[in-house]
Amino acid sequence: MKRTLTILLIIALALPLFAFDFFFDTEESSNRNISLTLESGVLAYFNDGELAPSANLTLKAEQDGANYRATAEVRYDSVLQSLEAQELSLSLFFGQTTLKAGLMRHSWGTADTAHVVDIVNGRDLRRGIIDDLELMKRPDWMLTLTTYIEHGAFDFVVKPGFNPSYVSMDGRYSMIDSMKPLLAQIPPGFLSVDFDALKTTEMNTHSLSTISVGARYRFLFDPVDIGVMYYTGYFHDPGFEPLLSDVLAPPPLKNLDGVNLCYTRYQFAGFASSYFFEPFTLALEGGMFFSEDKDGTDSSLYNSKLVYLAEVSYTNPNNSFFVALNYQGQHVIDFDGTGMFDVDAMAAFNGKASQNNFTLAMEYPFMQERLKLRVAGTYQLESMGYVGLGSLAYDLDDAVEVFAKATLYGTFDENRTGLYNTWKENSQIQVGVRAWF
Repeated sequence: MKRTLTILLIIALALPLFAFDFFFDTEESSNRNISLTLESGVLAYFNDGELAPSANLTLKAEQDGANYRATAEVRYDSVLQSLEAQELSLSLFFGQTTLKAGLMRHSWGTADTAHVVDIVNGRDLRRGIIDDLELMKRPDWMLTLTTYIEHGAFDFVVKPGFNPSYVSMDGRYSMIDSMKPLLAQIPPGFLSVDFDALKTTEMNTHSLSTISVGARYRFLFDPVDIGVMYYTGYFHDPGFEPLLSDVLAPPPLKNLDGVNLCYTRYQFAGFASSYFFEPFTLALEGGMFFSEDKDGTDSSLYNSKLVYLAEVSYTNPNNSFFVALNYQGQHVIDFDGTGMFDVDAMAAFNGKASQNNFTLAMEYPFMQERLKLRVAGTYQLESMGYVGLGSLAYDLDDAVEVFAKATLYGTFDENRTGLYNTWKENSQIQVGVRAWF
């Protein structure tokens, strides 16, 4: 009964979004398509082996005309117990120019497995690391303008506010748990913390004062693609302002009552390029975040930092076999890992100013591409932590597939701090079926 009500609620929410006909003249060339994707199965965590049902339901509706496209997509996730819009957008076409507005994701970057310049949308870490980069981004309200010219393309983005990254403060993927080892290093007699009683407040991220603006220009000279970009906005991950009070004890002991989530304004200048030399592709990305905290003295704001990425990928033209090796890194300017509540220290791995990550990903199709094997693994050098993803999917027909997938978190050194180390109890396996209607 609950599933039926959920389906009816999604349809009721999505279908009225296509009342765009009042804005356009009726055209014989218009086309409307409604699709439903259902993914259902069972999920088990390695640490306890308990089976739990899981279901994802996605309803997507599109209407295409000669000079417009309207898109609405909503998704229900039974694990998160959430019903959320993934996209609500309207695109207008004027020759080589597209104007698009609404709730959506907007991607920058040239690499396949990871990015350092894809900064328009925040991250969604409520389910940890998953094998879909787009689903790991949180949709945002924005206006985009894209125009193509000879040997180039210009891309302009405006966001009147922003949706911060989704981070969990409790449950399996709690970010509070990753802070505990750092707070445990504070000498006795300075701070009293009751993690279960911590309260959280947050700055308003949906006012005009939090507007973000960015632009990208791409030079398209086959086989080379070079893009340069500038963006001024907010870092989507929160900083932490401690809410302290005196306790009935001699100074300097303080009680941590809660945290205020604040966000760092920055400017970003970067580039992304790719070079295709069949059957290989070389992708390079890099840039600099210029923080509003120019001298790096405000512990609640993120410091300026350099980011960089290099990726080599190979695609077999005969059977679509794909493999990629990606290196991604960053270096925080004026890093000071000694601050009690310094957000750069909390985000760092093993107290280092630099981060170095190596990712290997592969996809291999079998049986005329009806059976697909996908594996990927990331190793974090400073924390010696790792995450591995694997999936096997078989197409029963054009509309139904069965799948099995697993996620493994861990570390080669229990004494080092890192997110994958914190999540090591979240390794899981899932089997199920996916159908399209």
